[in-house]
Amino acid sequence: MASVTRDEFKVRSELEAVHIPTGAVFLAYPYSDPNDMAQSVRANWGEAATSAESIGEYAEQVRRVASQLLLERAHQTARDRRLSAAA
Repeated sequence: MASVTRDEFKVRSELEAVHIPTGAVFLAYPYSDPNDMAQSVRANWGEAATSAESIGEYAEQVRRVASQLLLERAHQTARDRRLSAAA
């Protein structure tokens, strides 16, 4: 099975990312520290749920990439907020 790439995702916000090929939606709970947020990421596989169970390693790769993208966006958002508050 092919590796999961970052290009397969649409990051809607620091709290939501969608894996376009499967339609899986990844949501995170907002925390003041983005590093804490990474542990709250949950997947809604929707119609892809049965497929996600049968392709376990691929689903895990999708989850890892989604979590990384959300963490990066959360860090960027936190930096932007700090810069705005300092201005």
